[in-house]
Amino acid sequence: MKTYDLIIVGAGIAGKATSLRLAQLGLKILHLAPSFEVGFQGHDSAVWDSRIYALSASSKNLLEQMHVWSALDQGRIQVVSDMRVFGDSGHADDEIHFSAFSATVPQLSWIVESGHIEKTLDAAIQFQGLIERITDKVIGVASNNEGVTVTTQSGLSVSGKLVLAADGAQSFVREQLQIETTQNAYDQTAVVANFQAEKHHQGTACQWFLPGGEILALLPLPDKKLSMVWSASTDHAEQLKKQSPESLCAEVMRATQGQVAQRTGQLQMLTAQQGFPLRRMKAKRMIAPDTRPRIVLIGDAAHVMHPLAGQGLNLGLRDVASLADILDNKEAFRAFDDPVLLRRFERARHGDTDALLFTTDRLQKLFANEAGHVKTIRNLGMKLVNRSHFLKRQLIKQALA
Repeated sequence: MKTYDLIIVGAGIAGKATSLRLAQLGLKILHLAPSFEVGFQGHDSAVWDSRIYALSASSKNLLEQMHVWSALDQGRIQVVSDMRVFGDSGHADDEIHFSAFSATVPQLSWIVESGHIEKTLDAAIQFQGLIERITDKVIGVASNNEGVTVTTQSGLSVSGKLVLAADGAQSFVREQLQIETTQNAYDQTAVVANFQAEKHHQGTACQWFLPGGEILALLPLPDKKLSMVWSASTDHAEQLKKQSPESLCAEVMRATQGQVAQRTGQLQMLTAQQGFPLRRMKAKRMIAPDTRPRIVLIGDAAHVMHPLAGQGLNLGLRDVASLADILDNKEAFRAFDDPVLLRRFERARHGDTDALLFTTDRLQKLFANEAGHVKTIRNLGMKLVNRSHFLKRQLIKQALA
């Protein structure tokens, strides 16, 4: 049976980033996933991935540490310098304006396509001799005091001292460990698509809280392009996915009460709509129970949140950075799979994860409440926050983490 230091399960960004970062620490890694393909067409393609992420400073720092950031095509990265959040009162002045200039920071975030990040990680992994990739489906995970044995659909059996599960919200490894989760579905679907705008967006991201708890975000992309994330009720999302390009553009204009037309002019659709069901999920443990401690959950396998704050991937990449930091700075007498280190990782991620999941969940519920007095109070609250430079600086500070 072939043995590795580390077996990583899952082919998403979190799995690829974990694989690369921990190989850079000198660990021999097997990366297992049913498929490693991504939908991105290449740096010179006119096709833009409709799944995008707003990367925080911590995510950028991790990608820089892995020498991945400099390999990204800078022409496909958009700096966000301003963000405007509009309430659902119908009054244009009920908004919060976050400005990088006012907060004396260079930028609020960086918008990057999901496929572009994955393709660049894939290229970096090809030059990392300590990583072996096998395209196969994991069907069994068993651990003992010596390590963990993983079996696959093709009949492969391999062992590792440590297994990292980065296999997404429906994590097979998490289910095998019978780790309980707390979760709730939002009865919403995120509908995504890209548009070409008539006028330049000036690096401004906009978000509208709409009646019925729906949230529409338009995020800037290079060359006067915009990426839409519309968190719509399940029924409305089905309608949005079926609309023609012209009809969807008109729907965006109506939903934003013409503010998009004023800011960026007419829209032309670039990519077909896609939909992703939304829910909140948190695993009660990020490591296996004490009887089988050498299995760790990373990224969406451990936590999933509403996209209204745009922090899902950033939270997962902070998992990667935290684990790498703990292993890199461990005491000389500890092995990298020491349960003490794994529990240290779990404690380190507890506060950050709980705070973000709680905040996004409460905000979603707050704006989904249609009671008249709640609506009045929340929009008044937005006005008060917008007038407080201190509060806005604090919010920006948290978002930049």
